[in-house]
Order: sequence, then C-alpha cells, then structure tokens
Amino acid sequence: MSGMNVTLEHARALDALARHGTFTAAAEALRKGHTAVMYALRTLEAQTELTLLDRRGYRTRLTPAGERILEHCRKLLAAERELEAACAEIRAGWEPALRIVFDGIFPAEPLLRVVKELRAEGASTRFHISAEFLSGVEAAFVREEANLMVTLLPPTVPGLRTYRLPELKAILVAHRGHPLARRRGPLKDEDLAEHLVLTVRGSDPRLQLSTGELEARSTVHLNDFAAKKAAILEGLGFGWLPEYMATRELRRGELKALKLAGDATHAFRPQLHHHAGIPLGRAARRIVQALTETESTS
Repeated sequence: MSGMNVTLEHARALDALARHGTFTAAAEALRKGHTAVMYALRTLEAQTELTLLDRRGYRTRLTPAGERILEHCRKLLAAERELEAACAEIRAGWEPALRIVFDGIFPAEPLLRVVKELRAEGASTRFHISAEFLSGVEAAFVREEANLMVTLLPPTVPGLRTYRLPELKAILVAHRGHPLARRRGPLKDEDLAEHLVLTVRGSDPRLQLSTGELEARSTVHLNDFAAKKAAILEGLGFGWLPEYMATRELRRGELKALKLAGDATHAFRPQLHHHAGIPLGRAARRIVQALTETESTS
C-alpha cells in the first residue's frame, strides 16, 4: 500500500462515529448528511485497506483495527486544532519565534520575568535566549539572525535601533583572605600586578576599565561571571563583578571591595538593539518596553 490519502474529513467521520455511536448521530454532530458520513468511512476503509467497522450488530462498532486508526485520526484532529491556534496567534501579532542574545554581565532576571508574563498570558512564541560576552554578542546576533541583543560594546552592524539601559555598576573585589584584601591604604598598579586578575573570556580596551592593562595580560579566562565569582571566592585571584552579583558576599564579609589609587568601581552602560527596518512583534515590543522606557538613541 502506498500513496494513502486520509483526509481530515475522514478523521472527523471516524471520531464522530466513535463518540456518538450511530451514523445518524455522527452526521448530526458533523452537520452533514447520513450518506456523506457513511461514504467518508467507506473511503477511509478503502484508503487504509482495513476493516474499521463491525456492521453486524444493531449498532455499528469499531473493530480493533478501527480503534487503532481512531487514535491516529484523533492525533490529526489535535494537530489541526494546534495549527488553527498557532495561525490565530500569529495573526494576532505574536511571533512564531523570538531570538535574544545578551551580554552575560547583564542580569537575566528582567528578561526571564517578561517571558514568564508572556507565557502566562498564553503567548506561544518560542523564545531562544542565550548569553555571550563582549564582541561575541554581536557575532551571535548576526550568526543566529536574532531579533534583539543587549551589548556592552558599541555594535558595528548598521541599521540598528538602539535603546539605553540602566547602568550596571561593577566593583573590583577579592576574597577576604586574599593578600590584596588585607592590605591597608589605596592599592597601586604595581600592587595589583603582583596578583592574578580574573577575566571572562578575555577583556576589551573599549570597556575602559582601570585595570585594562592587567586584564590584557591575564592568564585565566573564565567562561562566565558565575565561574569568575566562584574563582574569586576560592581566592584564585581578584576581578570585577557586577554589583548585583557581589552584594550578598560583600555584606557577609566574604568579599572585600578593593581600594585603589584610581577608581575601584566601574559603570557599564548596556544598550538594547534591534534592526530598525524590521517591525517588532508583540513579544519583542513587550521586552523592549520592560527593559527600558527611554527614547531610542538612534
């Protein structure tokens, strides 16, 4: 058997007969004529080359083969309902998929909070959210054809609409047992140079960190800020952590903010971007609105 042509009409007829028990009741449920339902079921038997109905008794019943085929017919009908719902959601402005890439120093919670709200409202948009770092954010935005990106570095992709996001304060910290944390007075560059500065996948001079020259010579690059924080707490070295990641440990005294002759804090200025010429769907607009209420900068 090949080239079987089972239609939704066939599936509806078998489902209706199984639910209602007679051809007449099935026809009424489908708002079709009695003969139309009988013809659809005979055609389904011909297409499957199976006897699906036991017509010997007072009531027509499904054979074991009919019960098995009914399972598949109901899967077809369920797929039809899912398709109808998906089409309705797309017509209503919900994107089929939304790809977001953000710099890993940016907290994921604001993004995830909006996604949670959208899911609770019934949006079926498939969210793809990934973290990269520094120039890797823009590279992933281009490679994955993402819809939104949050960067620390100014992007080179043309034709973007850009929004300022709230500043992220970072603090230069070390574990309380680290030699730098026990020193008195402001630390000089030569003091720092005696110890390992930890970075996440390297650094970039465009960040304009006060430890920029030391970061360029670092021999330990971590995968993300969670790993960097763990390494600092282990006393492996010192480094910058976003304030929101270090607040609890600073309050407990596990981490110490280092005092420098220069600036021991740094303000990162993240930005949100999307292609200016491509209209945003409802989910993307909600995320932009949630992350920033400011006017775009370009």
